[in-house]
Amino acid sequence: MKRRAGLGGSMRSVVGFLSQRGLHGDPLLTQDFQRRRLRGCRNLYKKDLLGHFGCVNAIEFSNNGGQWLVSGGDDRRVLLWHMEQAIHSRVKPIQLKGEHHSNIFCLAFNSGNTKVFSGGNDEQVILHDVESSETLDVFAHEDAVYGLSVSPVNDNIFASSSDDGRVLIWDIRESPHGEPFCLANYPSAFHSVMFNPVEPRLLATANSKEGVGLWDIRKPQSSLLRYGGNLSLQSAMSVRFNSNGTQLLALRRRLPPVLYDIHSRLPVFQFDNQGYFNSCTMKSCCFAGDRDQYILSGSDDFNLYMWRIPADPEAGGIGRVVNGAFMVLKGHRSIVNQVRFNPHTYMICSSGVEKIIKIWSPYKQPGCTGDLDGRIEDDSRCLYTHEEYISLVLNSGSGLSHDYANQSVQEDPRMMAFFDSLVRREIEGWSSDSDSDLSESTILQLHAGVSERSGYTDSESSASLPRSPPPTVDESADSAFHLGPLRVTTTNAVASTPPTPTCEDAASRQQRLSALRRYQDKRLLALSNESDSEENVCEVELDTDLFPRPRSPSPEDESSKVKTAVSCDCSKALQPG
Repeated sequence: MKRRAGLGGSMRSVVGFLSQRGLHGDPLLTQDFQRRRLRGCRNLYKKDLLGHFGCVNAIEFSNNGGQWLVSGGDDRRVLLWHMEQAIHSRVKPIQLKGEHHSNIFCLAFNSGNTKVFSGGNDEQVILHDVESSETLDVFAHEDAVYGLSVSPVNDNIFASSSDDGRVLIWDIRESPHGEPFCLANYPSAFHSVMFNPVEPRLLATANSKEGVGLWDIRKPQSSLLRYGGNLSLQSAMSVRFNSNGTQLLALRRRLPPVLYDIHSRLPVFQFDNQGYFNSCTMKSCCFAGDRDQYILSGSDDFNLYMWRIPADPEAGGIGRVVNGAFMVLKGHRSIVNQVRFNPHTYMICSSGVEKIIKIWSPYKQPGCTGDLDGRIEDDSRCLYTHEEYISLVLNSGSGLSHDYANQSVQEDPRMMAFFDSLVRREIEGWSSDSDSDLSESTILQLHAGVSERSGYTDSESSASLPRSPPPTVDESADSAFHLGPLRVTTTNAVASTPPTPTCEDAASRQQRLSALRRYQDKRLLALSNESDSEENVCEVELDTDLFPRPRSPSPEDESSKVKTAVSCDCSKALQPG
């Protein structure tokens, strides 16, 4: 392999070397080198990118090398990162000039990386010019925009999926005030959409009630195929094609990732691991590796999971469940929602409740932490209790709103505590819509000196603080909720000193997640029982509301209008339909 000078002559890191295609000659040797490097790792090096002032809900690598990363979140800003410079902390990210009025949920590059699309809770898609950072156009929607995808063969065409139950196809050459082409119109929200990278007339969708579907742009209003067999009518939150367009990876509510062949409605594999859950927030998944031989997904236990796809189609246990992750990446300090993989540099980016974007690599970077064997202990923390969260709310002095006026990139204890509250609700089996729930607005009204409720800015869910004690957990369960060493680091983001999270003993930790674990195992068993024969499948809608989800009022009308799939100041929270 030869070394070739890159743009700007910068060859100071392995990632820069690889991203500028410094390795050339026999491409098979290059791919084999990358493949062997990752295969030999038990862990990855990691580094944080600081720039956002709130939760980071969307991240995307640029095409053809991944030189750029675009990110967006609750601070309503779209940031553009030059990855080589960001790794060396030489420059701050570029803030694109078009700002949203509410949380950003989705992003997309066009194929030439000259434009960026961003969509979110303010019911619009903004088209940004990468070179000038200017806004080129705005495309109005009727509700929150949850998914974006640009046609792989025509940069003028993009698809959007929305909370109003529509999937729309837009042409940026047409007037943004015109009527787009409506591919799908359901009564339930579409959380994700993606063009097939090889056959662009095909699109995949994830719907909050109808599950995962395959669509032909020439045959609107009716899907070609609905995946899942007996469990096709379920809540789906993310869907991704592999690079060949032959397989679909999907995330479903309270179930592990699932892999489909695009021509079959039954799963090829499902992937599970002790501790993995995707119950509290909306998450994404993606393929990884030069041959899409791995899959990645974030989890409620603050970890990022990587599974290896078996080469043998008959592998796996009951129901072809791959039970055991290839790698569990530890280092996030709250729920991990988004993950993307760059096949050129073998770099992973992940984000979620925290204000940071974490980059992972099999190559050591300047200022990185961790090691490839997982020997270095992570700076984990304890969960805040519900009482500690209430205390943080009362002492914050900012009511219900989060305007990010202080523009701090430091960790926000109140936001972390809120999502800890959601995690505790799940692992203790509480119902979000229970009459015993105590809303944050009620807390504020009970607090001395607070007589007026502040306006919502997609803030904490109004149904997140149970008043009654949790039900007892089955002590015979063998599941555990691992958050690492019992430590916590807090900042001065609140008006008074935040409470120190209470650490649980080993016995309590061994009991956590048991209720959800039993439920998930039951669902997986149901899948395995019906996966042997497609001919005898009978479409029946399962009760997907066994565990109701919290709802978040919109900034326009906090008293009556409820945004489906919008989580407080961070990401889309699951909820009953």
